[in-house]
Amino acid sequence: MGMSFINWVGFVMLLLALLLNEAFLGINAWYELHVGALLAGVTWLVVGAALSMWPSPKDQRA
Repeated sequence: MGMSFINWVGFVMLLLALLLNEAFLGINAWYELHVGALLAGVTWLVVGAALSMWPSPKDQRA
């Protein structure tokens, strides 16, 4: 089971989300976070997770 380019994009999105969360929201920025930023963050994580688990066309297992 190899990883395709789409899987790598999803993996990088999840890694980037983790790093940005630690860099910018690690202290006490959650108190001033707007709902739009929260929805954007959740959408980013859902898309990253979906892309990282996307089935590869090379995978022939049923």
